[in-house]
Amino acid sequence: MHIPQKYRDYLKYLYAILFGVFGGVLVGKMQEMGAIVMLVIPLAIVFLYYFITNPKMGLYTAFLIAFLVPTVGRYVPANIPLGLGVDIALVLTLVFLLFKNWQNTNFDGWLHIYPLLMLVWMGFTVLQLANPLALSAPAWFYAMRGLSLYQLLIAIICFVLFRNKKDFKIFVRVFLGTAIIGALWGLKQKMIGLDAIETRWLMAGPYVTHLLFGKLRIFSLYSDAGIFGPAMGSVTVFAGILALGPWSLRKRILYGVISMLGLYAMLISGTRGALAVPGAGGILYLILIKNKRLLIAGGSAMLFVFVFLKFTTIGSGNYDIQRFRTALDPNDASLNVRVENRKMLKAYLANKPLGTGIGSAGFWGQRFTPWTWMANFPTDGLYTRVRAETGVVGYTLYVYSWLFLLAYGSYTCWQFKDKEKQYYAMASLGNFAGILAASYGNEILIQMPVNFTVMVPLAFVFTMKYWDEDGIYRLPKDRKNKVFF
Repeated sequence: MHIPQKYRDYLKYLYAILFGVFGGVLVGKMQEMGAIVMLVIPLAIVFLYYFITNPKMGLYTAFLIAFLVPTVGRYVPANIPLGLGVDIALVLTLVFLLFKNWQNTNFDGWLHIYPLLMLVWMGFTVLQLANPLALSAPAWFYAMRGLSLYQLLIAIICFVLFRNKKDFKIFVRVFLGTAIIGALWGLKQKMIGLDAIETRWLMAGPYVTHLLFGKLRIFSLYSDAGIFGPAMGSVTVFAGILALGPWSLRKRILYGVISMLGLYAMLISGTRGALAVPGAGGILYLILIKNKRLLIAGGSAMLFVFVFLKFTTIGSGNYDIQRFRTALDPNDASLNVRVENRKMLKAYLANKPLGTGIGSAGFWGQRFTPWTWMANFPTDGLYTRVRAETGVVGYTLYVYSWLFLLAYGSYTCWQFKDKEKQYYAMASLGNFAGILAASYGNEILIQMPVNFTVMVPLAFVFTMKYWDEDGIYRLPKDRKNKVFF
């Protein structure tokens, strides 16, 4: 219906009056909070407009929410499920694609083996609702988000929407930029100390694992030191490999500085399992580079670090060095407890090939079914948890899917003739391999924001194969509408 221009102007004035009246009532009722809401509403409307017109914003929004959730949760002590913002941003991205931009979007890319494997895993987790040993549907809902839903949504979005060279370079800047902020905040905690709110959070319970022998394990802006350490190890590997790439000297120095900053931040986290990230990532890089001199030099450097930590006592007076040295001690009490726990789990699951249901172990088990044996079992690592909740069937599907993608990604990297693509792929794969290794001792791969900084670059390893000279993703005609590798 056509509305004359003068009536459109009247409507604008009417909307402005109604908004003012609504704002006045809201401020009168809610005081300061009402004023904040009135400031947020226009910003939200503008953001939603740009989100609808450019759905790529959804992935960045989800990532930034994932990065900020722990900090906001500390500084805004309200029982608000902030993590659901990640779900909303990712789901809205697909909704806007399907109902707004579907005519201008090529959906053929999602038929790649990576998103299809994630779809199979998601299907398996949905079927887990019928597991007779699963006692809580709400626990399943909360637990499956990190375990399967985010992985599927990220994969589909990347292969459908987020796949050009420009997209990759922008994401790398956002990834490294947030990592620098996290590292510098960690240095602030180390050198200046915690602020009042961080201290309050620490003393509310986390001091048990974050204050060891009078030394603070740095956690920065992340949920805890156990995530901060591997996240910084991830930056160390990713930026470190890029520092060796075919860029200008200025850019290589910048990447090198970021890598060193990440390494120091990793060390002050006191997270021993974080050592696996640069260890596994570095080994994979040496394999991928196929350079005998670098392989020998890099292998010798890694052997030196191992010998230094394993067979010497040099630097033991430094708490950070000594803390990491215990990670290589076969008689470490923590290690032996984990070994015994896994023996107990193996016996308990002997007649449970599908496990006890997603959400039955760990945090969600304690919240929803605290009376069960599994809820009180210390799962430790990600793979132990997957085995506990989904049995040997789910464990095999999950672990071997990731190992297949690592192997196939490495093969894809070897096929690249272009040095730029090769180093982008090696950095992404080294990052992925390191987090996979660290997830043996902690649930790193499914934790925010590490899941984004690992899975998004991994998707680019496969999509950059089809970049043209301008860095635009162009799938060959013989691959369209077909499952492809």
